Amino acid sequence: MAASVNEFEPWLSAKLKSLKTDEGVFGNYISSILESEESIDEKKDALEGILSEILGSDISQHVNEIIEKWESCKPKEEALKPVADVDVQLAKLLESQSLATTTRREYTDEEKKIREAILSQYSQLSDNEEDQNNEEEPDSSDLVKNTNALDVAAAARERREQARLEAQRKKEKDREDREKQKQLKEEKKEKRKTQKGERKR
Repeated sequence: MAASVNEFEPWLSAKLKSLKTDEGVFGNYISSILESEESIDEKKDALEGILSEILGSDISQHVNEIIEKWESCKPKEEALKPVADVDVQLAKLLESQSLATTTRREYTDEEKKIREAILSQYSQLSDNEEDQNNEEEPDSSDLVKNTNALDVAAAARERREQARLEAQRKKEKDREDREKQKQLKEEKKEKRKTQKGERKR
């Protein structure tokens, strides 16, 4: 999606600026919705939900414009790609993805003792329990459930939720700032009125 992002992102930023919104927060959120595996209708619903918070009218017009621009950028990116070897494409895909790395935690002596006590407590199963487990799960130790798709979907949901929360926080902060400014104007207006009243006396 690199070519489409290179063309689409600046356009989206300019579009959001013209709508007088924070393109940093809303741009990332909109892009994550468009890059998801959802259907066009689901994407439109999600975009309408976002834009309804920002705009008062012409929401569907702006949603359609964003979807059309996204769709027009996608085919160009695919057409520009030369047909490459599957191994090369797989290598590029793996390089572009950030792999989760686990770091080994160093335990203190006290933590090691507690950990060993807990493990020894749970490792001492009675013969009956062990036999029941063997009967219920024959040869299940060889099979491991593949959760890659679930992990990727959960990560995408997490990114969308984070972007939505950031957008909500920004919206609340903007609302508070507007109320503060309005209150300051009212206070200044009151102050001027009282000063004029005192001058007249």
